[in-house]
Amino acid sequence: MALGVLRECANRRHRVAAAPRLLPATTRAGWHAIDLDLLGSLLLRGGVLALLIPVVDAADGGLSRLWRLWGVGALLLALFSWWETRTAASGREPLLDPRLRNTPGYVAGSVIGLVYFIGFTGVWLVLALYLQDGLGYSPLRSGLSVTPFAIGVAASAVIAGRLVPRFGRWLTLFGLTAMVVGLLTTAMLLRHTAAESAQWVIIGPLVVAGVGGGMVTSPNVTLTLEKVPVRMAGAAGGALQTVQRIGAAIGTATLATIFYHVLNQTGHDCQAAASDALLSTCAFMLLALLIALGEVIWRRLHVGVGLAARPGE
Repeated sequence: MALGVLRECANRRHRVAAAPRLLPATTRAGWHAIDLDLLGSLLLRGGVLALLIPVVDAADGGLSRLWRLWGVGALLLALFSWWETRTAASGREPLLDPRLRNTPGYVAGSVIGLVYFIGFTGVWLVLALYLQDGLGYSPLRSGLSVTPFAIGVAASAVIAGRLVPRFGRWLTLFGLTAMVVGLLTTAMLLRHTAAESAQWVIIGPLVVAGVGGGMVTSPNVTLTLEKVPVRMAGAAGGALQTVQRIGAAIGTATLATIFYHVLNQTGHDCQAAASDALLSTCAFMLLALLIALGEVIWRRLHVGVGLAARPGE
């Protein structure tokens, strides 16, 4: 093993030494041509951080002590929006190009992705807390207990990718509806079923939720980016990924806070805590569903393309 490590280190040194001869030279002017929106990045980070801190610290009274940070976060995000508009108008590259809002479907798809990831990401943290801390499962058994969801996603994602051109945004509606039904059923079963059988009774609902999840994540990315001009494709994809990561951070903090708040209020009733956290997830999924439905209606009224011809347009 040691000999192999030494050989790998030697190979890497040779590659680094050969880099000046093999890689094309970059002039100083080329380096100056790189335009990084550092201020925009700082404003976005600060805004999201200010919104998250009171939620993360909610168990220690953060909501009552630090609620003013929400105003700071809103101000920073407003400044971020102003700065991005100003940066784009000056001909430089913004972190989030405001011209993307004129692209059909991009804003709605990004908001759907944000809200969906708020609800989606926290689910697995909540279930892990419930199964491991509440029921005493090992990490392996806990992971196997939620495998039905992964199976549902794998099965539906393969099919859903082929159905996007035919069903469009309706595919997102079907997927979000299945997510709500599956997670709502899971929440009710966890609340009213004996802990000993919880692992088994949630298999069916998690499969349903997984099938729905496979119809949302990848198809939503396709529908969000399909009208983006090629010259803005990189910026649009990066911005969408950033929005989804922000949603994941918010969801993880929010649902974990709800879980522990209910846990403390009910005298460590893990079933009630997990159930309430999953119900909160359903609320986010319903919000994403309403946004998707609103986009379908808006497109039908303003774009003038019939639902029978292409439901998602």
